[in-house]
Amino acid sequence: MSSDNCKEVRVYFYYLTVERIKDRCDESVYKIVEVAKILSRFFSFLVEKGLNDRKIDNENLMEVAWLDKFSDIGNGNYNLIFKSAKYNHVRNEIDTITMEELGTRKRPQDADQEKTHLCIRLNEKRKSFLVVHEGNSDGLPIGRILVYLNNKLREYCEESENEYQYKLISEIIPGDDFLEELKKSTKPITLLELTIESTLLDPYLKIADRDSVRKTIKVLIKRPKGYRKMPENLIKSYYENMQSDSIIQRVTAKYSNEKIADTDIFRMKRNLNVRKADVTNEVDSDDFFIKAQNFISQNGGQ
Repeated sequence: MSSDNCKEVRVYFYYLTVERIKDRCDESVYKIVEVAKILSRFFSFLVEKGLNDRKIDNENLMEVAWLDKFSDIGNGNYNLIFKSAKYNHVRNEIDTITMEELGTRKRPQDADQEKTHLCIRLNEKRKSFLVVHEGNSDGLPIGRILVYLNNKLREYCEESENEYQYKLISEIIPGDDFLEELKKSTKPITLLELTIESTLLDPYLKIADRDSVRKTIKVLIKRPKGYRKMPENLIKSYYENMQSDSIIQRVTAKYSNEKIADTDIFRMKRNLNVRKADVTNEVDSDDFFIKAQNFISQNGGQ
């Protein structure tokens, strides 16, 4: 494939958990496979709606956003294409080749559409999903996508009279920059703060109203006795455990109470070489999802 027909696309990686909100006396077991079936029905329900019912209008940003296309590829795996458009941006236009002024051809309600791609892949062991998000600076960041989906998911649960309400929550997958940042520090790491899943304590947390698979607690690990600083192999061990199917969700390295490095800051990102459209220069959707899936497969994912 010619490099002229491709573009470098930055992608970011997240874990997506689905919180199930239930009555406190409900003792039913949370099953991620059942939640995946709910998501399948939800996405199908959403794309069957007309665009006016599907969109959300963010008046503060003067932007509309909607789920444009959805592919259910089975077993809790989905490819989603979102579109967004910023309105109320009318300017005088010019032909940059001839320098001919073209005037204002847009109306305030007219806007350019932007695509944002999202891969969602089920991770049963972790009771969550892996997400690959296209980092389009003109498109939708992950936060606005989740606001949109949670708004529509609430509508779906109400309209379908679903037994439970659900909420989507994203967690950053850290990149190796975290370990590199520790090496740069001139101050010794004396404390690790681990944010861990509270699964082991669930029998003692029955007073909680929410059935969240991501209730968390913080655990402080002090440097071992006789050590001036936290051993590097110990930090690396906790970090590598966090990236596997461990209950560790976040690692914060500190000097006393001063934060030195945090895995939430150094999120995992990569570049994909993806085919582009001829006229709009947009990412080719089919090729994006193929390249994203190849990357997941080659790096121990699905």
